[in-house]
Amino acid sequence: MENLTKQEIDYDLAKERVRQLKRFYTSLFLYIIVFLISTFPKFYLGEITFIKFKNVSVIFWIWGAFLTVKAAKLFIFDATWEKRMIEKELKN
Repeated sequence: MENLTKQEIDYDLAKERVRQLKRFYTSLFLYIIVFLISTFPKFYLGEITFIKFKNVSVIFWIWGAFLTVKAAKLFIFDATWEKRMIEKELKN
């Protein structure tokens, strides 16, 4: 096993977090673009209003749910939260 310094470990964690953030923002951008392209014609024709989203595809609801879970994982339960929980468990 390699002996890594704290700085190297922190760098690797930061690099991984940046990679995850980049993937999340790319997914979010694609979601918005595809959603707008697919719903704009229906909205323009008056088939969809902002109050009533019954006519929106189930795929967008599922995709949105996955993005929500991913956002919670990245922004709420991030690496610092994980470190705090590990330290808390080690103290007990």
